[in-house]
Amino acid sequence: MKSPQASAARIAGVFQGRWLKGYVQGKLATDPLFNQALQEVQQYKGGIIDLGCGLALFALWLREHGMMLSYRGCDLVAWKIKAAEAAMQKLGHANIVLEIAEMTEFPLEDAAVVCVFDVLHYLSADVQHQLVTRLAMAARGGAIVLIRTGVKGCGWRSFLTLIQECWIKITGWIQGGSVTLPDLKNLIELFQSQGCLVESRPLWGKTPFSNYWLKVSWRR
Repeated sequence: MKSPQASAARIAGVFQGRWLKGYVQGKLATDPLFNQALQEVQQYKGGIIDLGCGLALFALWLREHGMMLSYRGCDLVAWKIKAAEAAMQKLGHANIVLEIAEMTEFPLEDAAVVCVFDVLHYLSADVQHQLVTRLAMAARGGAIVLIRTGVKGCGWRSFLTLIQECWIKITGWIQGGSVTLPDLKNLIELFQSQGCLVESRPLWGKTPFSNYWLKVSWRR
C-alpha cells in the first residue's frame, strides 16, 4: 500500500509555488477525508461528480491510487480549476473534466457517486435544503452521495469550525455564499424524509473541527 506521505508529496510536487505545494501536501497527508472517500468509491464502477471540487485533490488522490473512473468536478474559483488542470496535465491524468460552475446547478445525471466535501456549510439554509433535494433525487436514481460538512451542536468544535470557515471566506479562498453550519440531526432527517438512508459518523481526525461524514443512498 502506498505511503500517504509519499503520495501527498508526489501530488504536491506538480503544483506551483511553495505555499500551494505545502498546503496540498499537508492536506492530503493529514486529512482523513481522502482515504475514507477512496475506500467508499472503490466499491463502485460508475462516474464521479465532485461538487465544489476546489483543486480537485480527490481526483488526484483517486488517480494516485489506481482509480481511473471518470470524474467531473466544478468550482466557482477559476484559479483553482486552472491549477488543478495544470497538475493533471503534468501527471498525465485523463478522463477528468473540470468546470467553473455553480455546484447547486451542476448536473448530477449519470453519476454513480456524488461528492460534496467541505462545501455544504457555505450555502444558506434555504439553498442547503434545495441542494439536499437534488442530492436525494440523485440517490433515487441510483447514485451514492458522500458528504463531509462541519455541523453545529458540537460545542467548542463547532465554534472553532465557524471561526475557521469565516476566516477562509475573508481570505477569498472560498467565493460566494455564507457560512451556515447545518444541524446534523435536521440534515439527516431531511434526507430521510425524501426516502434516503443515511449513515453518519464524525470525520475530524486529529483536527479540532466539527466535521461529520454522511453516506446517503436510496431506501430500497
